Amino acid sequence: MSLHRRRLLGSAPAAVLAAIGAVGALGAGTPARGPDWAALARGIDGRVVLPGDRDYPEARQLFQPRYDAVAPGAVAYPAHAADVAVCLDFARRSAVPLVPRGGGHSYAGWSTNSGGLVVDVGAMAGLTVEGSGVRIGAGARLGDVNRTLAGRGMGLPTGLCPTVGIAGLTLGGGLGLASRAYGTTCDALTGVTVVTPDGVVREADATRDPGLFWALRGGGGGNFGVVTEFRFRTHPAVDCAYAELHWAEADSAALLHGWQRWLAALPDPFWSQVEFLVEAGPVAAPAVRVLCFDGRAELDRQLTRLSDLVGRPPRDSWVVVRGYEETLRAMSGCSEQSAEQCHLPGTLPGRTPEGRIGRDSYAGRCDLWGRTGLPDAGVAAVLAAVRRYGQGAPGGGLGVVQFTGELGGAVNRPAPSDTAFVHRDSAFLTQYLAYWPASATPAEVAGHQGWLDGLWQDLRPWAGGRSYQNYIDPKLPAWREAYYGTNLARLEDVRRTYDPDRLFRFPQAI
Repeated sequence: MSLHRRRLLGSAPAAVLAAIGAVGALGAGTPARGPDWAALARGIDGRVVLPGDRDYPEARQLFQPRYDAVAPGAVAYPAHAADVAVCLDFARRSAVPLVPRGGGHSYAGWSTNSGGLVVDVGAMAGLTVEGSGVRIGAGARLGDVNRTLAGRGMGLPTGLCPTVGIAGLTLGGGLGLASRAYGTTCDALTGVTVVTPDGVVREADATRDPGLFWALRGGGGGNFGVVTEFRFRTHPAVDCAYAELHWAEADSAALLHGWQRWLAALPDPFWSQVEFLVEAGPVAAPAVRVLCFDGRAELDRQLTRLSDLVGRPPRDSWVVVRGYEETLRAMSGCSEQSAEQCHLPGTLPGRTPEGRIGRDSYAGRCDLWGRTGLPDAGVAAVLAAVRRYGQGAPGGGLGVVQFTGELGGAVNRPAPSDTAFVHRDSAFLTQYLAYWPASATPAEVAGHQGWLDGLWQDLRPWAGGRSYQNYIDPKLPAWREAYYGTNLARLEDVRRTYDPDRLFRFPQAI
């Protein structure tokens, strides 16, 4: 028996475990009546929110309003790892579905469930700097992480959305602005505190439970256990040179061809994106964004090279040099908001009463592209879909197509088997999104999703079948191979070792 297991069973929470076991089981794992949520609430130092409680309407929410009708039996906010262990044991003994939740941004809505227990890690959100490393609670949001670290002259290769949780991002690999320069978020991970389904609180790293640690670096959220704390090495937070450029809509094909060739020889300290935003009406010109961590002069050189490859200069452009933290705030849409405002509104962990971030309903699909990229016919298919949405967008929606250069460089230096994040030979990522307003009718929602699925299907002749596990896709065929490739068999072995009874279940669980 480990030290952590002894600590758990010798503490006050042991009483609730005993009580749950005494509810009157008819057989192993079969309760005689419904789960005793009150016993769970008494057994943890954190909080349990139940239907009928004042905060339940907020507690049940994910980021997307489209999942607001899902009603979990309880939402627990553990205060520490021992609380998480009690929650896992409660779920196992009571035979209730269990799902962990970080920021609640699962595209498929799989960070909640109906009638079961949601374990929200939002209350465990501390951040402690230790030399050039940092310890971050699993409930921390990216906006808070980036702002706090930048104030210390430090950074992590994270994503931009300020309300996304550090847990989900890291467990699925983690791509963002600094990925080409410093690797994925999970590449910066040096250790975790994780509670496995047997109730053991483990300190996993390269030497302790190394197989589990390997799996947690890209094996996807909701598998293997509930991480309560991450330990990372950081990189310097340097000033950033940022450019935004616009070519005419008629130049879109030349731009996509030139951008792909430009990206293939781009130095590591860069991030870039080509984005099409489409509403009903004429198609807008694509926006090109370029971020450089190596100064204005190098940015200017690379922008000249891009223009040469496109074959003509942009119609308009602007460049600015800013500090690291200011750059992240601006690119995440929080430049005009305070730290407290750059959250979802509310009073529960992860939210603030001053929060001004809105919630959106959307669907998304993606592809990871190899070095051969998207050929002429594929580019034509993308542009045809963009124009098709502009001509027939139902119900005031928004279509988005993004080509993002956040792979290559440092992301591609590890071998595919070094971590569970297998995508080490990709050149760029494309993401296709359809947003719809709260007033959208079911037919209009189906129209948005139909456009999205049509675009994704149109690209199958050239796509390699790989997909980013953090953009989880409930319609994705052969998702195991698409997310995990040659690492799948090893991940399944880790799951059988640490979760043989499948406590963690969702439609795309390993």
